[in-house]
Amino acid sequence: MTAIYYLFGAFGVAAVVITGLLLNKKLPTKLNIALKTFSLVLATAFFFRYMLGNDNISYVRSLNPSNGFETKGLIFVALLQVWFAYAAEMLVMLASFFKVKTIPTLIAYVALPIFVFNSVMLPSHILAIVGTGAFEAFNVRAMLLSFETGLGLGYCVVYTVANFDKIRLRGKEWIWFALAAVGCILAAFPGYAMEVVLKPLAFQPKELNFYHRLLLYPAAVIPITLFVLLRDKTYDTKRFAMMYYAFLGLINFSFGHRFGDLFGAGWVTALPLHLCNTAMYITPLCLTFKWKKLFYFTYFINVMGAFLALVMPDTGENGILSHSVINFFMSHYHAFYMPLLVVGLGIFRRPRWKEFKYSMVAFSIYFVAMLIVNAWFTNYNPDVDYFYLNGDFIVDKLGQWALNTRIATFTFNIGNLSFTFYPLYQFLFLVVYYGFAFGMWFIYELGYNAVSGWLDIVERNKKIRVDKLALESKLAGRSIEEPMNMENENKLILKKFTKRYGTSDVYAVKDADLEVCGGEIFGFLGPNGAGKSTIIKSIVGIQTITDGAIEVCGYDVATQSVQAKRQIGFVPDHYALYERLTAREYINYIADLYEVSKEDREERLNKMVERFELQSAIDNPIRTYSHGMKQKVTIMAALIHNPKVWILDEPLTGLDPNSIFQVKECMREHAEAGNIVFFSSHIIDVVERICDRIAIIRKGQIQCVKDVHQMERNGESLEQFYMSVINGNDVQPVPVEGAESNEEKPRKKRRQRKGKSEAKQ
Repeated sequence: MTAIYYLFGAFGVAAVVITGLLLNKKLPTKLNIALKTFSLVLATAFFFRYMLGNDNISYVRSLNPSNGFETKGLIFVALLQVWFAYAAEMLVMLASFFKVKTIPTLIAYVALPIFVFNSVMLPSHILAIVGTGAFEAFNVRAMLLSFETGLGLGYCVVYTVANFDKIRLRGKEWIWFALAAVGCILAAFPGYAMEVVLKPLAFQPKELNFYHRLLLYPAAVIPITLFVLLRDKTYDTKRFAMMYYAFLGLINFSFGHRFGDLFGAGWVTALPLHLCNTAMYITPLCLTFKWKKLFYFTYFINVMGAFLALVMPDTGENGILSHSVINFFMSHYHAFYMPLLVVGLGIFRRPRWKEFKYSMVAFSIYFVAMLIVNAWFTNYNPDVDYFYLNGDFIVDKLGQWALNTRIATFTFNIGNLSFTFYPLYQFLFLVVYYGFAFGMWFIYELGYNAVSGWLDIVERNKKIRVDKLALESKLAGRSIEEPMNMENENKLILKKFTKRYGTSDVYAVKDADLEVCGGEIFGFLGPNGAGKSTIIKSIVGIQTITDGAIEVCGYDVATQSVQAKRQIGFVPDHYALYERLTAREYINYIADLYEVSKEDREERLNKMVERFELQSAIDNPIRTYSHGMKQKVTIMAALIHNPKVWILDEPLTGLDPNSIFQVKECMREHAEAGNIVFFSSHIIDVVERICDRIAIIRKGQIQCVKDVHQMERNGESLEQFYMSVINGNDVQPVPVEGAESNEEKPRKKRRQRKGKSEAKQ
């Protein structure tokens, strides 16, 4: 019979190799389809071989020769064959369906050697699975196992040849490959292996004793390890890994749920209807077919059920190394952490209220179904207790008060069948489970937020270190407090600045170039949504830069953010004040942040209080202020440290005419002192009267830069010019050049314009 089984194996090898040779030469594009087909054939053969009977080696205890095994060495080798075959076959079943960088190396260096060894040692593998009877008469399971081995070997050969250029490993790639290979092997560990190799231990994992805690630790260690290793990988890599672990978990779980169990005398109690049992099927199916709605049922319901089962294990009187105990905990590990890990890795999104609501509806349907199944099947087996709705396993652990909830019963007969329910106990069970599910959801979210925060800190610290090294390199030994570009100490510069939010294909701002010099009042115009606030928020450091660079007084905003912010005073379009403070307290707080001396802050504050007529309100809480008064406080706070760059985003909104005049005077005075005033506004008349230059932005691109004085001399209307630009007329930027210095020129023109204005009045 051994020769016949070898022939079946050879047939499997030949079928794949010949097909691979033909397609690789004539129709290489069809090769992947053929490999997928062979993967499915292998999965089908494995399914029927596995479900048609138990593994013969699972009956061996402590390496004692029995069940056809004559030596301890043969037992150990056969156990490794079975164990590693699970890993190799699962790799082959999934490999063709994913484009993952590590898969070709796993097939070439893990699966292929395993199949070669199992092909050579086929008799011991058959003995481990089927037993000695397979060599006395033809056995279907032995035939399927032989075919699987040959099919897997042929697949690995063809796959490796087709992906030969992808199996070379260099440097650190060996480390990642080793981690992936070890993970694949460990995930395939058979639950009965401990009993086969080691002597039995009588210690029972109950009531959180030492042995119970020992088996609980992997429930935390395994998912954290997998998360850390997979979090930066591609979506396909994450999904492949989760499917691999989920299906191997299902294989281990199915040890006691094979055809003989499901269709035998004890079929009633063998049905996988316990809540945690359903998770073993739901998770791999949802990952395979991307069934998101069904997935959230297991996320909200199965996870909590598995957690409670791990804390209160129903393992009878079996010892810690027994197959029933090991398999119980391994199955519940999967039911507990797999749904959480799938969401944590981003394979499915974090659920919202809608998903929670539907999950509770699905759970209610399952709950009612189990009530009926329990009451019905008790007629055939009094031990039936799916989801512990029929017995006292749960209440026995909670005390007499809980046992009393089972006193009230409701019984009726249908024909020869008797149906018994425990209304109070079962109703309380349902309500408590609803509450637990909601509470666990809250805990999940706290966990995800904590992990997200930790990862964000890690990434930020990493970026800070990289930026610091890059900055030190660019400064070439100079102090970090010095501007990166000394020649731009009194300029605001945008160099090909680009901003895109998230993964959007639409740019909020694209390739913006701009240079503003000290002594200028620079107006920034554009319709709503054009990109004005995006540029301003990037200048002041509220949001990151996608591409390009921004310099503030020579400081690079991305790498010298603190130093750049010290040069800026910012008046946002929507103020955000600490309204429980008085205006004086708030402005002093801002002054402290910028390390303004007591003498300077008092002098500046008193001057601004008088200018904005806040003498009677400066010591009142800000929450008592009107909108216009709060806007004044924002302006005063932005000027308290006498910034070199004063940026205002729609600063005149809500101000009375006198305050508008005072703000404009502040802007003129600030620019006269050699500083930069950069502001956006929709009030064209104001911009035209006080600005030296303006830029117009439309759809994220700066359309032009104009000298307002030159426009005035040419008799051009800024309002008409602005409307022509935003309505789509092509306008070329007009550079401003002249013999006078950048600082002196705008100040001189501003004095001339101011004199003309006063003469007219």
